[in-house]
Amino acid sequence: MVISTSEIMEAIRDVAYLVYYQPKVDAKTEEIVGYEALVRLQTKKGILAPAEFFREVVHLYAARDMQHFVLSTVMKQIDELEGKYPISVNIPSGDVTNDAYMDALYEQVKKDMRYPEALNLEIVERLEITRLEAACHNLMKLKSLGVKVSLDDFGQGYSSLSYLQSLPVDYVKTDRSSISLIKTNERQRIILRAIINLSHDLGCLVVVEGVEDEKEIAILRAMSVDYFQGYYFGRPKPINKRNL
Repeated sequence: MVISTSEIMEAIRDVAYLVYYQPKVDAKTEEIVGYEALVRLQTKKGILAPAEFFREVVHLYAARDMQHFVLSTVMKQIDELEGKYPISVNIPSGDVTNDAYMDALYEQVKKDMRYPEALNLEIVERLEITRLEAACHNLMKLKSLGVKVSLDDFGQGYSSLSYLQSLPVDYVKTDRSSISLIKTNERQRIILRAIINLSHDLGCLVVVEGVEDEKEIAILRAMSVDYFQGYYFGRPKPINKRNL
């Protein structure tokens, strides 16, 4: 599909976003236990994934509008599903120390959501979190409403043991690169097993992203992973009560 930058920018200005949902499954039963919300852009020529339009979002300073759209859509979706399925939403690491933004999010959740316990904020590392005390305070305030917190792509980028030690984390989510070599590389298996064991010791559940075949599933089950996410179990798609 050939689409011009101007067409992409037009769709962004029109806030022509969609929210797709990828299932998370219980590692033991393979039953769907929740979803991750993933943004898409509806253009006149087709639907684009973030990698195809995020540069233009940044250029237009539209990231905040996009994030607001996704969060608001997910909150409504959770209530429509009566809290039956937890849904996780990405939140940039820089936002968790933005007191004004986090206070506004707290008020939005408190005012608009009937099932806040089904909302899961996945912290995505775009910037290093340097004010961990402020981040902890802001997240704890949301957690007082029932909201859950995940560390996304743990082991990549700035992510460190200090996050796991200092932040009120419920879930640790490993990046898909963490399992890219587990079928052939013993060192990779040792590292991943250590992350899983450490997370469990600290009271966190572990989600492994990027699961694509049965051999990976067998290896990860032996490591006592809690949840799987990946194309093997389902690609992102729209959801509603009728197609669950």
